[in-house]
Amino acid sequence: MTATDVAVRGDIERIVAVEHHDPHAVLGHHRIGGGRPQVVIRAWRPDAVAMSVVRGDDRVAMERLHPLGLFAVTLDGEAIPDYRLEIAFADHRIVVDDPYRFWPTLGDLDLHLFGEGRHEALWRSMGCHPRVHQGTAGCSFAVWAPNARSVRVVGDFNAWDGRIHPMRMLGSSGVWELFLPGIGPGARYKFEMLTRDGHLTLHADPLAFQTEL
Repeated sequence: MTATDVAVRGDIERIVAVEHHDPHAVLGHHRIGGGRPQVVIRAWRPDAVAMSVVRGDDRVAMERLHPLGLFAVTLDGEAIPDYRLEIAFADHRIVVDDPYRFWPTLGDLDLHLFGEGRHEALWRSMGCHPRVHQGTAGCSFAVWAPNARSVRVVGDFNAWDGRIHPMRMLGSSGVWELFLPGIGPGARYKFEMLTRDGHLTLHADPLAFQTEL
């Protein structure tokens, strides 16, 4: 079974169009059922010309699934590998942690209390928070946007390009969430939202701890 076989073509097109409500269901690592244990890793980086999975000193080239920058590789074994992504562009390359390999930073209790309007410490869960998540330092982002078709984090760290870091909606809560490794306190950011009628809007974080003119 190849990486192309396990990827749903419609999901890939929605990822590339930055309209998928749950990019983590497609991107990151996923175990594959079948005759032998395997793990597929998919990654999305607009305008990348090549991508590889980096494990220690080893690099495994990924297969291009879409010309705009979606790649995948299938690895033997059922253990989830500790990996990073090497992204090659036309004139340079970078190695980064994969934001789509991390679990949600909000728990079921947070979402339950939020849904009932009884969460008494929203500033601790929503907005942006520097934290160590699954052993990796970064920032968690969460915002309530129940009527958005998709939400993305934009900032200095991704050149304010909304294609790069789409967020996931947690169930039917209307809460969108993403953990970005390597981002520290003081990073400038906003939320880019695609409305139901197809308009892109840019929003400051209503629960930000610091703002600027």
